[in-house]
Amino acid sequence: MNIKLLLRNKAFLFFLCLTPLVSALILGIKADFKLYTEEAEEIHIIELDDCSDRAVYVSDTSAFVVKVYDSSQTELSEYVLEQLAYSGMFSICRSDTSKMTEEEVLKQAKSDAFDDRAGTLLYLKEDFDTCVLAGDYANALQIYDVSDDERWVLFETEISSLLSKIHQVSANTGMDTDTVLRVLRSLAEEMPEKEVVSLSGKEEIALTNEQRAYKSPIGYAFAIITLGFLFCGVCVAHTVIEEQDNKVYTRLMLSKLSQSEYLCSKLAMSVIISIMQTLILGIYMFVVKDMNFGISKLNFLVIIFFLGLIFSTLSFVIGVLLGDVMSSNYAVFSVWTISALLSGMYFPIDSSSVTIKALSNLMPQRWFMKAAEMLFVGDNSVYSMILCITVAYLIVIMSIGGIGLKIKRGNV
Repeated sequence: MNIKLLLRNKAFLFFLCLTPLVSALILGIKADFKLYTEEAEEIHIIELDDCSDRAVYVSDTSAFVVKVYDSSQTELSEYVLEQLAYSGMFSICRSDTSKMTEEEVLKQAKSDAFDDRAGTLLYLKEDFDTCVLAGDYANALQIYDVSDDERWVLFETEISSLLSKIHQVSANTGMDTDTVLRVLRSLAEEMPEKEVVSLSGKEEIALTNEQRAYKSPIGYAFAIITLGFLFCGVCVAHTVIEEQDNKVYTRLMLSKLSQSEYLCSKLAMSVIISIMQTLILGIYMFVVKDMNFGISKLNFLVIIFFLGLIFSTLSFVIGVLLGDVMSSNYAVFSVWTISALLSGMYFPIDSSSVTIKALSNLMPQRWFMKAAEMLFVGDNSVYSMILCITVAYLIVIMSIGGIGLKIKRGNV
């Protein structure tokens, strides 16, 4: 009877049919993973037209800015600066000073110390190659510390380690620059692929550029379908409110039906609604041809069902506790907006503060985004994780709902 009433509700039909459609259309958008490839390659040496140009105007100010006076202009100096740039810690801005004397470079450095905002100034001398290969670092370069940024110590350590490595290779292979560079590049190619590990000791999921591109539409699809689950749950709560206003609930309580059986019937409706929306989404997904988002459609529908079960139950409990349809709509829309923002479905929050990350882990969508990442890499433990997460959220939601109802009716 309640399902028949819901199917006559235009708002319910709207969210039941439209949100899965929009989600399917978003998933059908072709992911442009070239954007992520370019992002990984955008770290490079910034060339200055003149040594008097200010590095602060063209550099990445989030990194430690290093302005370089390169009088060497050799392959070895290019290699050293590339290694510093690719480390990701430094923003390297280079100017060609091969036609300037050492006194002119020193004069320019004194001027830049006041006029520019670089963290440090690096002067690569004309005999850079010969001095570095011989281990004479003092005559190979000069570092001018021109700021209070403590990262200059990190820079000094990095470049010292790099020069020592070059000198060590040179001592084993001879004094030929080309041979040294060839050995260094071959060693870099033989390095094992790095393993990304979190500070908590848990291994992080390393995604390819293509998988990272697929992750964005999945997040948007989660956001849209979640909105549908929430408002369909409010429609279920609306039936409870109407039954209370029309004394239907009172008549039911006068019969042999218990309160727990009544609530279980309403929760069963939330399960049925989750199944209905998941099936409708599945129909749309199989109708749209050439849909590829890095996860099999069946696996995606499974995690969508569990996500819907959480939010349908949550909106139902919110609606019953508030006892007003309009207030319930405002509440669930606020829940949807805040949870979607904090869960990282719209933008990554990996670089955010510890507080934001802690709040993010409280949002159900965050765990389902992690489930999507696990499906990307073929982790078979994803279903046990999703099942545990769903049961945990349902227990918390139902416990809060039960306590809230008792307080509302004055039984506590």
